[in-house]
This record gives sequence, C-alpha cells and structure tokens, in this order.
Amino acid sequence: MKHYKTLIFDLDGTLSISKAPLSSEMAEIFSKASQICNLAVITGGMFNQIEKQVIGHLTSDAVLSNIFILPTSGSEMRLYNSESKEWEVVYSEKLSDEQTTRIIAALKNALEKSSFKIGEDEILGEQIEDRESQITFSALGQKQNPESKAAWDPDGVKRREMMGNLTDLEDEFDVKFGGSTSIDITLKGIDKEFGVNEFLKQTGFDIRDSLFVGDKIIPCGNDWAATKTGIDTRSTTGPDETMHIIVDNLKNHQ
Repeated sequence: MKHYKTLIFDLDGTLSISKAPLSSEMAEIFSKASQICNLAVITGGMFNQIEKQVIGHLTSDAVLSNIFILPTSGSEMRLYNSESKEWEVVYSEKLSDEQTTRIIAALKNALEKSSFKIGEDEILGEQIEDRESQITFSALGQKQNPESKAAWDPDGVKRREMMGNLTDLEDEFDVKFGGSTSIDITLKGIDKEFGVNEFLKQTGFDIRDSLFVGDKIIPCGNDWAATKTGIDTRSTTGPDETMHIIVDNLKNHQ
C-alpha cells in the first residue's frame, strides 16, 4: 500500500458502527494519524452527530487543524479554527423551506404506498429528519439499535421499493441509499462525488495523494459516488479493517 497524505473516510460502518462513537482504539489511531496526514470524514449525518461520534472522542494529541468534516453527504464542509477554537463552515448547500416540505410530503406518501409496514413500536427516534441540506428517512428511527437496523433491509429491497415511489422528486433532487435503513435526499448533484471534489478544491490537496475508505463502495451504495472522482479507494468490512488501513498508511510514512 502506498503512502497517502490525505485520507477521506465514511463514518458509519467504516470508522464506527452505526451511530456509535469511535472505539477507544480507533480514537487513538485516528488522533495519531492526524499528526501526520490530512483526515476528512464525509457522512450523511449532521455536524453535531459527527461531534458526538468522532470529535468528542479524539485524544488530546489530535491535530484538529488537520481534520476536516463533511456532513450531510458533503453538502457542507467545516474546518477547525485554532484561534477561535470553533469548527467554521466553509460552504453549505442548504435546502429551501419549500424544498424541505416537498421532500417530506413525498416520503410520507411513498411510505404509505409501500407494501411493507412499519409499526410505531418498531421506531426509535426520528424517522424523517431535516438535516437542512439533506432530508434523511430512517425506517426504524435514528436511535434504533444497530442489530435491528442491520436485520430490517439487508438486501435493500424495501428501500428500493420506496425509492420507486419517489420518482416525482427526480427533477430537482438526488435520492440514494444512506445507512443500513435510510434514504438520503439532497439537491441534485450533491453526493460524495461532489463532497470529495469540493473538499479537494477548497483545500488544494492533490487527489493523487488521497485515498477514500468506505464500507459501501458498491453500485447503489452510499460510498459509490466517491469513485466517480477518480480518487483511489479502499473498501472496508468495518472499523477493525479501517484501523489496519490507517496503521498501514502510517507505517508507509515512516
């Protein structure tokens, strides 16, 4: 494996299990890597979710100025200002109130039309979440446990059926798989291809020295769009393999 100066990661299923914080081992390795490499996290979640899962668990020797956050599928970018000690917004592609209302209504209608049913007792947390630059449908709710999520739609059949009922959104929006139970809807052209390209444009980092790591680098997977940038990619089976990828890259730097 060659040495990469910039590593870009998906979050759920890649750096951590769904909606869970980094493990202590991952937090230590990620923090160490930030001393040597540029690190970016791109995910469907909002910034506050990334704070809970990643930033809040880094060790004290992490170099925050080398870490870049790309929430809601890269529709936003934040970097750390060491003077103000704030994560400042570099850009943000937000949905209008009218667009948000249209998407939420379409999701509710598509769910009603679907052949499968989800009982209220199966849902934990918000099922439809307004993330400002993205609307996310999480079938079992944002706070449902990872095991239940993994078992609900492992082959994607249920979500494909729902997406088939959302064709009236295709004129203005991109509708794609999110995590294990979710559908993400953004403005057309806003996906991880956009996010990776915009990140590299904003920072000036060389794509030839950059690697994208994700657990869904497959057609229809939520990491597939990143491959369209031409960036090198590595597929991972989960956080344990991702740690090995990071460690290997650090070894190659020595």
